[in-house]
Amino acid sequence: MKITKSQMAAVLLNLLFFNGIANAEYKPYTNTEQETKQQKMEKRQQKREAKKDKKEMKQKGMKEKAKSYSAIVLEQAEVLNLTDEQLGKIMRIQMNHKKARKELLNQPRKSMTKALKELRNPGATVDSIRKAGRAHTDDFDALVEAEIIVRKSIDTALTAVQRKKLQGIKLPVEEKMND
Repeated sequence: MKITKSQMAAVLLNLLFFNGIANAEYKPYTNTEQETKQQKMEKRQQKREAKKDKKEMKQKGMKEKAKSYSAIVLEQAEVLNLTDEQLGKIMRIQMNHKKARKELLNQPRKSMTKALKELRNPGATVDSIRKAGRAHTDDFDALVEAEIIVRKSIDTALTAVQRKKLQGIKLPVEEKMND
């Protein structure tokens, strides 16, 4: 038996109107259902962002995350009530030492890599291993001394009250370390 188009249309119309499909009502979500859906979506979004941040941190490595003392002081400018003149001085100090700081941050990493290669090398002598280790400590000491100089110059731009406030501020990095 062959069904024509008109017969098929009639069957579909009967199904729609007489079986209640057309009379079905739209039921909106209740508030609790909407809230749970929203919470689930927010959790998924937070997981995606956390995963993305973790991936970026892994790609950047430690040297990109390191902040200078001047950057930390500038972040706390409102808390410290820095004047425009003080902000200008600190910004100039930061700009003057930015390039040298970047180079100094790379040096310990390179020298540590060389020292580790020497340690793994079965043909390396004890003297060459010690020399590579000393080079690494010298590079790190140079970085520390340069940062101390910058720190002292920034501290001279601050008042005694501002220095005391700055020492009392607990940074988020310190909170994570203490937990």
